[in-house]
Amino acid sequence: MNGVTSVSTDDQTLLEIDDLTVAFGDGAGSVRAVENVSLSVAAGEIYALVGESGCGKSTLAYSMLQIVPPPGRVTGGNIRFRGRDLVTMSKRELNALRGAELAMVFQGAMNAFNPVVTIGTQVDHILQAHPEVFPDPKEGRKHFEHLLELVQLPPKRIWKSFESQLSGGMKQRVAIAVALLLKPSVVILDEPTTALDVLNQRLVIDILKDLHRDLGVTIVFVTHDLAVVAEVATRVAVMYAGRLVETGTVEEIFKAERRHPYVEALINAIPSVLDAGLRVQPIGGAVPNLADLPAGCRFAPRCRLAEDICRHSEPPLLGDGGGHLVACHVVNRDVVPMEVSKA
Repeated sequence: MNGVTSVSTDDQTLLEIDDLTVAFGDGAGSVRAVENVSLSVAAGEIYALVGESGCGKSTLAYSMLQIVPPPGRVTGGNIRFRGRDLVTMSKRELNALRGAELAMVFQGAMNAFNPVVTIGTQVDHILQAHPEVFPDPKEGRKHFEHLLELVQLPPKRIWKSFESQLSGGMKQRVAIAVALLLKPSVVILDEPTTALDVLNQRLVIDILKDLHRDLGVTIVFVTHDLAVVAEVATRVAVMYAGRLVETGTVEEIFKAERRHPYVEALINAIPSVLDAGLRVQPIGGAVPNLADLPAGCRFAPRCRLAEDICRHSEPPLLGDGGGHLVACHVVNRDVVPMEVSKA
């Protein structure tokens, strides 16, 4: 579907999340932004986390680097990178991993740079903080210039520029180059196309596919845009109100017969550029308040297929023998419950 080579989950697993719960606040007033989420990311794939605003996908991404802002904290589960548990790591161990092994491009690249220091000076500061990657800073600068060329930016101009001298699209591409500076194994991108115009969105998507192909970097892509997912991702996890509702390959998410009603609604809400007469179907209702969740399936109040069981019982995430998992009582009516692997 998307021209990106799919990666089997049997390949080397870089990132594993087991039964993760992330809460904000304490006691009875705490809110679970991520609840009982399990998934794994294999080396060399593009893994997309998808959902509406407030579904918990950014919180899940932040937890992968252990940078969830307070009062948020991991209250249950594990996050392992190459077998090492990030939840129990010391601050010093985490700092050694961030940037060098796990890197992130934050949402809103417009605010990612110091406005009173040139881009080149900021890159030099990063290189000075990580001499283990580039003992010779000249090699690090040369590598960054190569990355700028890969993201289609002129190295000499960017090196001397302040962030105010760059457009939004240029800042986003510089942020991607900076994230790749220390040669990380995994790069997490939080809504990298959201604040961009259509032309820059197209450019960033093409650049991400090129970087994935040329550098072999593993990408975790956080977005609400299923149209982008269809083009760049290999596997997809769809979140709703803090929980996973469906996971699988891009082909399974878009073409399989078994599909969560929420995912069906997201797909139907995508405007078509091929059929101008096709009517977009918005999703009725609103994402539930995490402090006051409905009983049973969290999507039931908005779901056209909801039955009585949906309003009283939380559906488990079940597979049909493969890696495609769906959490829906109606869709899984004929599926025999079995122990499933991570999403």
